[in-house]
Amino acid sequence: MVDRGAYETAVAFVLRLEGGYSDSPIDPGGETKFGISKRQYPDLDIRALTEDEAKAIYWRDYWLPYYCDRIENALLRAHYFSTVVNIGPEDAGRYLQRAVNGTGGCLTVDGIVGPVTRDAVNNAADPGLLLNAFLAQVVEHHIKRGYDGLLKGLVRRAVSVPTELVA
Repeated sequence: MVDRGAYETAVAFVLRLEGGYSDSPIDPGGETKFGISKRQYPDLDIRALTEDEAKAIYWRDYWLPYYCDRIENALLRAHYFSTVVNIGPEDAGRYLQRAVNGTGGCLTVDGIVGPVTRDAVNNAADPGLLLNAFLAQVVEHHIKRGYDGLLKGLVRRAVSVPTELVA
């Protein structure tokens, strides 16, 4: 059974990071709203997109297919989901696998977060260390891509604290 509460917390984190409508010429996604881009959804009226519609897209196209709900650590789950949304599921999966390997694991780095990867993530000896290793991979991604005017915001996003999880 899928934990809707975990999704609501994680999507609130993503929506806070993504913000509202934008059509920046330096954003590779182009026109976006709530993080949903015209590039990814060319037939969608981005300007008219509602928050509920964005949540439905995230649930259907990101949360469920990439098994975000199967990551047990809430902080890592929120950041993994955010990374799937922001840079794509394959890179997010590779960075999660590299983080596991960098903290003592031995996974094939193929970008597929299947049962073996999820078990390794959920059984990590030090979840905090795993989270830091994952975030380091995400920051390195942004630096290598050289998103000039966007770099500061992307790095800030990568290391943002999911206040939605802090009581």
